[in-house]
Amino acid sequence: MKKLTLYSFAALLSVVCFLFGSCSDFEPTGYPEVPSLAKASDFKADVTGFNVNLSWQLPASADIQGVLLISNGRTGNPIRLDGNATSYTVVGQPMEEEYYYTVKVIYDGGYVSEGVSVTAVIPYAELPEATGVSASVKGRTVKLDWTLPDRSDITAVKVIRDGDVNAATVLPAYATSCVLKGQPMDKEITYTVAVVYEQYYASKGASVKVNIPYITPKMGYLMTAATIQQLPDDDERAAASWFVAQDNAELIQPSQLADIDADLYPVIWIEIDRVGLPMGWQNLPQEISGEDAIEALRQYSANGGSLYLSNMATQLTVPLGFVPENMAPTVYGNGNGGSGDDVWVINPYLGWDFRNGSDQGFYDRTAHAIYKGITLEDPNNYGYENLPLIGPGQREDHNCLWDCNIYGRGDQIDVIKNFEVTTNSLVLATWGHVRDHCVAGLVEFYSNSQHGRCVANGFAAYEWNQNSGTNPYQHNIEQLTTNILDYLK
Repeated sequence: MKKLTLYSFAALLSVVCFLFGSCSDFEPTGYPEVPSLAKASDFKADVTGFNVNLSWQLPASADIQGVLLISNGRTGNPIRLDGNATSYTVVGQPMEEEYYYTVKVIYDGGYVSEGVSVTAVIPYAELPEATGVSASVKGRTVKLDWTLPDRSDITAVKVIRDGDVNAATVLPAYATSCVLKGQPMDKEITYTVAVVYEQYYASKGASVKVNIPYITPKMGYLMTAATIQQLPDDDERAAASWFVAQDNAELIQPSQLADIDADLYPVIWIEIDRVGLPMGWQNLPQEISGEDAIEALRQYSANGGSLYLSNMATQLTVPLGFVPENMAPTVYGNGNGGSGDDVWVINPYLGWDFRNGSDQGFYDRTAHAIYKGITLEDPNNYGYENLPLIGPGQREDHNCLWDCNIYGRGDQIDVIKNFEVTTNSLVLATWGHVRDHCVAGLVEFYSNSQHGRCVANGFAAYEWNQNSGTNPYQHNIEQLTTNILDYLK
């Protein structure tokens, strides 16, 4: 005996329609009904469990080419069976609903007999429930546990939140727990665990109620030392000291990374700026470049967490999957720096010299949220406004940037667009003195199915502690950082 699921009708219909034209109305197109043709007889419907077993007798004729089965008068969805078919098993008919089935015999030329019909009702059956349904809460993550009935016909488990069946989480038949992240706060939520039998029939469900108290999200700063004072570089100490003074800011140790909830810590800042540190992400401090730390950061990002990578930490874009290995930042400096009379600036006008027409593009990024509340200036008389970050004096030339010219144009109009398309990103600034597309120094990497968002800032001008005196543009560094963190949160 053949088996039919009601959900298979549409797939089989496509074959029928291909062979015989469109199917519609009482008399399906391509199957003209001829009353004089012999009909099927002794049409029966027997209900066994959740199955409807249909059977019939065919007329004694050598001209029979097939059988049409119509469910509930849906003549637009007939099922064509073989010419010797005398039975069919329907799986998936809803309980307590009367369905009627019609059989028509197909003869040579595609002509069909009149139909014979039968009705069937699957009586309601109380289906065994999961027992011991319980919930535990950690942050905005809810873990549900339950015990399944000892049944061999369980085909799935559904977890339904607040009665929304269409958005149910469907789990395998053996599942006895479920972890739900990012659940709503400050409201009572009802979680229902329904056991699915024979693929189509779900129990009413056993429920548990949960109320997640409101939790204020925090920003995290990933430390590479036990305390701020133990950080080996003055710029990192200055950045961490400023950060910890902000609202809802918390210093995070690498040992905590694996347990960080992206809903509670929506953004983590990683800042590395050290004299003498060799180029390459593998040379970053072991605390953040080791296998465990990288895997924890990947998982955090995959769970929707955002990352702010500054200075030499921009190299983490490689192991975290934002750029491929062959597109690691290559414009790199790690020396002691020197003294200068100019102001180090960054330029949000990409391709300034191309603004009046060129085969390459001009991109004004000043409207991006990271520039909110910042006044652009032209302290070096370049002829256009830019963002000053550090004034004259002793400065470390620690760039960690992308040279876009290395990657060329590809199929794009220019090197900036090629970089953006290739890395799913938006370049937000280049060197202040650059009037073309030279380098990408401040970049937003968009989220995808593998990771969350990231902003990478590799400018040497982004120096948190000027080595000689007070930086007159320190407020710009702080405001830019505030904007980036707020944007990522």
